[in-house]
Parts: sequence; C-alpha cells; structure tokens
Amino acid sequence: MTIECVIFDFDMTLVDSSYAVTESMNRVAEKEGLPGVTREDVLSVIGIPIRESWEKIWGRFEESWLTDFRAGFSQQEYAGILPFPGTVRVLEELSTRGVRLGIASNRQKPAPPLQVLKLDGYFDSVVGMDDVERGKPAPDMILKGMSDLGGRPDTTLFVGDTADDMAAGRSAGIRPVGLTTGFFTPEVLYSAGAWRVFDSVEDVLSLFESGATACD
Repeated sequence: MTIECVIFDFDMTLVDSSYAVTESMNRVAEKEGLPGVTREDVLSVIGIPIRESWEKIWGRFEESWLTDFRAGFSQQEYAGILPFPGTVRVLEELSTRGVRLGIASNRQKPAPPLQVLKLDGYFDSVVGMDDVERGKPAPDMILKGMSDLGGRPDTTLFVGDTADDMAAGRSAGIRPVGLTTGFFTPEVLYSAGAWRVFDSVEDVLSLFESGATACD
C-alpha cells in the first residue's frame, strides 16, 4: 500500500529545539528564582505539554511563568530553533512525490515557529494542544491531522521521537516511525509501539524507495 500522508512531530523530530528551549527556560528560571536547567534536563521533557514539563523539572507550575514566557521569550526561542540536517530535503522530496504532510505537536501553537523557520508551506495540517482536547500520548491530534489530510490509517505514517509519540500513533491505528534524535533509545521506542526506528529524519525516505511500502 502506498504511503499517501505523513504526519510529523515537531520538536526533536524535524528540528533541534533543545538549545533554544534550554535558554528560554533558564530565562524563566532566572526571573522566577528557580533552579537552572541543562540541555539534558530539557531533552528528558521535550515532547510533553509545557505545563507538565515545567512541573516535572521544577516541581510546580505557575500560569504567570507561561504568560511571561510567551510575552518575552517565545520569539527568542523560535529564532534559536534549527532544522535537523535533511529536514528540508525530506519535506521537499515528499511534497514532490505528492505525499500530504502534517504536524502533530504537543506545543500549544506549533504554527508560529514553523512560520519563523519558513517550513509552514509544506504542511496542509498543523495541529497543536490548542486544537484538541488531549495531547499525545492520546491519539486526538493525529486523528485530526489525518482527517485534515484526507488520509486513512493504512496509508498514513506518524514520525516522532518520543515514547508518547509511538503510543499516540498506535492508538490512532497508524504505523509510528521513531527517531533517535531526541531522548529515547531504539529499545524504548520499539517497546512503546514503533513500527520502524531510524537515526535521522532523512532515513524516512528509505520507506519511499522503489518497492518499499507501508506494509513491508
């Protein structure tokens, strides 16, 4: 069966946002008198909703932190996000092949950083936490993305870097493809339900080589 749609996670799947998020969280920490964070701390929580990630790192969450972050730091964070090598090539190649593309991210609003990075034109569906009742590992945003794209479970892939991504893909009834570009090992990704695991986003293109299909 031909792959007609691919839905991607954003952070640590298409882009390395770890340094930018670390810097932004440390600005919040300095302003609020909280402990500083390392990139390794950030990698352990990237991919879960921001409220939950800050609760995990700092033991609590205050709405005022998020308000200040969005008012003063979010644009600086976007400027520090870098696409992984091969990201643009993958999006170009899949678009050329007529594959419909989407984003399903546990960010509240994934559209602004996509626009800053000039990646938004590749996607016909961009779904974040503001668009669904439940974030990943629930399947809601993947199901919405698949509906937006006119996709079917048997012809859609979901590509992400976390165990929650793999669980969400399985719950949505589609094949999840794991990437080791984030915090999770191949063993953890497979245990969480990954159908395939790759070391880079460029490796996803191997699924579109002559003779390769989503059912192989």
